Amino acid sequence: MKRSISHLGVYASLGSMLLCCWFLFWNPYSEVVASRDTMLLLLVMLIAPAGVGLIGSFLKNRKLLIVAFIWSLPYGLYLALASLPSFWYLFGVTLLLYLAAALRMRPRP
Repeated sequence: MKRSISHLGVYASLGSMLLCCWFLFWNPYSEVVASRDTMLLLLVMLIAPAGVGLIGSFLKNRKLLIVAFIWSLPYGLYLALASLPSFWYLFGVTLLLYLAAALRMRPRP
């Protein structure tokens, strides 16, 4: 049986990584350069789980996608809901994609 990647999980992971880079380096809402603490926080709380989600998508591992979803949920929700209207709401979309990818995947026997 041919195994394929979970496209929703890949989109969620790459989207989260791209949004984090955009937030840190090209933020249109702030003229201030992101501090080291902010970079470290986003690395640990959003980019690292995106890496886990990307690995889970390629391995078709449902548990890794659930871990990525739960790990990034607090900061993803904060960024999605704290400053409306804003395009940072796309962090909420990435959270939904993680969840949809995990739910669509069948558990391994």
